[in-house]
Amino acid sequence: MISKTTFANPPAVEVKAVVQFANNFRVADDRAGFHEQIKKEFPIVVMPDQKALQFDFGDYTLYGENQVYRLEISMNYFRLVAMKYTGFQDFRRMYLAVISMFARLYRLSAFNNFALIYLNKLPVPPEVKVEEYFAVKIEVPPALGTGVYAGRGTLVFRDGDDFIFLEFDPQFSGDTIESYGLNLTYASQNPMVFSEDQTDLSAALDRGHVRLTDFFFSILQPKLIEYLKTR
Repeated sequence: MISKTTFANPPAVEVKAVVQFANNFRVADDRAGFHEQIKKEFPIVVMPDQKALQFDFGDYTLYGENQVYRLEISMNYFRLVAMKYTGFQDFRRMYLAVISMFARLYRLSAFNNFALIYLNKLPVPPEVKVEEYFAVKIEVPPALGTGVYAGRGTLVFRDGDDFIFLEFDPQFSGDTIESYGLNLTYASQNPMVFSEDQTDLSAALDRGHVRLTDFFFSILQPKLIEYLKTR
């Protein structure tokens, strides 16, 4: 395992935690009820463009005035998004606080599944090659006379009853790779009971963070980690 570190400028550009639950018309029909409870922290209400919807299931978004967090809500999901990631403990406190208010108000007793998602942007030096910065082995026949310069796609790992998704997305400036999008998702399909002590949900959130941290630092070569420290 590669030693974990912290970065002066974290590469995470967005972090999301989401639960899905059985369709609940209270969530769609009483949007004001939840906003009344939380509008001090999330005063800005944004409704989706109706032209982009086939059906109106009560989708809406709440923004914090400081633009650090937003909530995305529908009749069967609840998502917290950190637009400026200040660390897992801050994110954890906010998520468990807002999901508790939401679940109590709408009398939700269970969640169907949970996901934790990190969207990262990794600056890389010029003339990057996949094998120099990512611990992923891709072999091509020697007869081709060339190696892999970049890779775009998704790897899926089964982790017991859960799944880890790694998505690679190189960003080009001309014919040079400028940065790499590296998105990591932890997805648990295990149903969870909502309780006042949040045992199931907090355990899923903590496990997701641990596993994604493991994957992040294990998938990066030491050379890239050292480069990220300087950014």
